[in-house]
Amino acid sequence: MVTFDRLRHAALAPLDRAGDTWNGLAGHAEQLAGQVRSGVLQPLTGAAPSPLAAGGARAWSGVAADEATREIGLLADELTAFHYEALAVTAALRRATSAFTRAQQDLRRAIGDAEALGATVTTDGTVTLPPLPPEDRNDPDAVAYRRRQWEELQQHVEAMRKAVAAATEADATAAAALRTLDPAEVDPATRAGAVAAAKADLIGAVGMPKDRKDIPAWWATVDPAVRAQLLDLAPGRLLEAGVLDPTYVWTAPDSGAGPFYSREPGVGEHSFRAFAGLLMAGGTFAGRTDAARNLQHFLDGTGEPLTVDVDRMLRDDPQFRDHVATLLTANDAQWRETALAAYQKSGGAPVAVPVETPRTKTNDYTFPEGSQANWFTAVGSQACVLSGVVTVRPGPDGNPSVSMKYQVNVWDRYNWDAGKSTNIVGVRVSDSDMQGLHQTGLAQEYNLSGRSTPYDRAVSGGAPVVPAGTGERYSDREGGPTDPGRQTR
Repeated sequence: MVTFDRLRHAALAPLDRAGDTWNGLAGHAEQLAGQVRSGVLQPLTGAAPSPLAAGGARAWSGVAADEATREIGLLADELTAFHYEALAVTAALRRATSAFTRAQQDLRRAIGDAEALGATVTTDGTVTLPPLPPEDRNDPDAVAYRRRQWEELQQHVEAMRKAVAAATEADATAAAALRTLDPAEVDPATRAGAVAAAKADLIGAVGMPKDRKDIPAWWATVDPAVRAQLLDLAPGRLLEAGVLDPTYVWTAPDSGAGPFYSREPGVGEHSFRAFAGLLMAGGTFAGRTDAARNLQHFLDGTGEPLTVDVDRMLRDDPQFRDHVATLLTANDAQWRETALAAYQKSGGAPVAVPVETPRTKTNDYTFPEGSQANWFTAVGSQACVLSGVVTVRPGPDGNPSVSMKYQVNVWDRYNWDAGKSTNIVGVRVSDSDMQGLHQTGLAQEYNLSGRSTPYDRAVSGGAPVVPAGTGERYSDREGGPTDPGRQTR
């Protein structure tokens, strides 16, 4: 159990350095495994040219050669298994460091808040306020003020308790994770499937959350080298979990028509509700299927969020594709620099770095009314953020190869603005009339959101790095659609 005083004064830098050390060991093991396979095993088995054969010597064969091949293969597998096991230790230590740091910051903040109220905090976490002076003990105002102080102090005491509890839980989680990392597992000679077991240890050590909304914050704390290996081991699982999702959290920019069902409907609202239904049904907006779908959801009145098809938006609107391409180009240099810095720090081991564009009005997008009547009527303007991961790997020429997998995220509030009107199949409809349906409970505004399927793109590389772990080369096994920003237009 973590004590109050130990958490308060703990030096966490050594734990962080331990993560760096294990990460370095993982890179060296990967490099050695690659050298054993390419420099010894492949020439021995004839899978690569042998220096001996080039000098006229006969290829080695027979019982001794077969046994040597088996033993060297086991050595390469043992190094590979140790690589993954060391990364699992790295992940467990990084996870613990992050949790301890948050808990310590929360504890120290709560202690500071308590002391600001005049309280004394002892080494075991006992918190006390000084007694009231004798002259104030019969003063109702002083007694009431002290009571308010005490009540506020209890909130800080509870924050301290939660911080120590969080650190204790993190300690137990790290200890359990490290206990599962059995050194005997990495010896293929004594345990069949050692490499697969070590890979499973790595996946288990990272502690991926089950709730998708928690994934971006968790993904940001994972070591860059561990991220790259996870994307190799379980790309489909990670993408489905949401590792490409942005950390940005969208909220509706305004209240739209105001509170739902704030007044009773009259004859006018009922008549307009029927008219709006006819508009929706009339030729399904003359081919405007998404506009019709979104209006129908508004008229259904549930207020539940609705998902939009971002891939089809990109296919339908070349200007939206150009907009995405512009955002990518504008951020390429910064993303590449950040990823290459992580690659340099890793000593040339593969790394993966999460990136995203900032949410700004400039980065948002409005569909052109003339050429995109369907999407203009369905959505109009939408918030837009690109998010993904930039991966750097050693290229075949020794230079880093930089690639990116990303998705396009959009959000909007399906609402209506007073004083405006919308052209629906040649009929000019007042936004105020649509607002009236929401205010009288005959329809309800709602949130729209969507994300594209993952897209792949190459990013220009950088200078060579002295490798610490180049080993076997890994390729992205989870392909994606062509980058819409690079389609022929």
